[in-house]
Amino acid sequence: MLNEYMDEFSYRTFSDLLTGYRLSAVLMQAHDSGVFDAVGPEGGESAEICARMGWEPAYGDRFLRCLGGLGLLIRTGSGYALGPFASTYLCSASPHYQGNTLLFERQLQASWTQLTATLGAGKRVFATGDKDSRALQKAFSTFLGAMDEAAAIRARELWSWLPVAASGGIILDTGAGSGAYLSDFLRRYSAWTGIFCDLPEVVADSSLHQRLAGTADRLRWCGCNLLADGPSDFDLIAGQSCDLVLLSNIIHCQGAEETEGLLRKAAAKTRDRGLLVVHDFFSDGGWRGALYDIHMMLNTFNGRTYPLPDIIAMASACGFRHSTAGRLPSGSTALVLARDAEVLTSLPG
Repeated sequence: MLNEYMDEFSYRTFSDLLTGYRLSAVLMQAHDSGVFDAVGPEGGESAEICARMGWEPAYGDRFLRCLGGLGLLIRTGSGYALGPFASTYLCSASPHYQGNTLLFERQLQASWTQLTATLGAGKRVFATGDKDSRALQKAFSTFLGAMDEAAAIRARELWSWLPVAASGGIILDTGAGSGAYLSDFLRRYSAWTGIFCDLPEVVADSSLHQRLAGTADRLRWCGCNLLADGPSDFDLIAGQSCDLVLLSNIIHCQGAEETEGLLRKAAAKTRDRGLLVVHDFFSDGGWRGALYDIHMMLNTFNGRTYPLPDIIAMASACGFRHSTAGRLPSGSTALVLARDAEVLTSLPG
C-alpha cells in the first residue's frame, strides 16, 4: 500500500486509498459484534452462527462471506472457521488479542473529522469533553491496554532485531508504561538487570508489580516526570551507569524542545560504550509514520513524528554521533545511537 510499493499508474492503488474506510468499518463491526468469539476454534455452519449473532440469515451470510474474502474467516462448505489472523489478534482467548487496541482506535475516529479545522487553526482543536473520574479512569485504562497490546508484539520484534551481550548489563527503560519491553528483554537475558522508569503514579500501580513479578529480583523502580525540572528519583540513577537506555514510543508525544531534553537525560545515564535506543514511528519511515504524525497533530498539543535526521542531530549534540536504524516487521523503526562507532559494528543495518 502507498509509497512502499505504489504503482503510480495503478487504479487499484487509488481504489484502495479511497475505500480504506470500508475495511476499517468491516473489521470494527465484526469485532464489536463478537462474531470471532462466536465462530470460535470449532467453527460452525452459517445459519448457526447467524442465529447466535441475531442476524437475518441471508444478510448475515453475506457478511460472513465478506469476512471470508478478507481472510478473517475460512469457508468450510456451508460453514466458517477462523482464519489464522483472526485467531491470533481478534479472539478474546488469544494471548495476542487486540481488543483494547480496537476500542481505543474507535475512540480516536472522531478526532479525524476535525482535520480541516486543525489545519486551519494550526493547533489541536479536537476535545473529548468533560469526563467524571470514572470515565477518565476507563479511558486511561483503555489507552494503557491498547499500548500494552501493541508493545507485546513490538517488543519481540525489537529485541529479536537488536542483539546485546548475553554476559549482562543494565537496561534503563524510560517511559516504560506497561513494562512490556522491559519484561520481554529481561526474560531473554537472565544476566541483565533493569530499571523501570515512568511517572510516580504508574510506578505505584500494584497490578504492574504483579505483572513483572517474574523478574522482580532484577528490577529497580524509578518514579519521576522526565519532562519536569528539579530533583527527582531519576537523579538516584548514577551517571553513565546503564549499558542500554530505551526510549520507546515517547518522543512522538513531545515537541522538539522537550524531546531534546529527554535525549539529554537519557544520554547522561548511558555508559561511554553503551547504546541509546529510540524506538518509534518516524515521519520519513514510510506511510505509517506519516499518518502517525497526523494522528499526533489531531490528538496531542505538540506531539509529532520526527524525521530520522532530526533525532540523529539531537543525539549528536549529546555526544552520540554514530547511528544505525532498522524498520521492524510491524512498521515501527529502531534507531540505535552510540558515542563510539565500533559499538555498532555487530548490529544490523
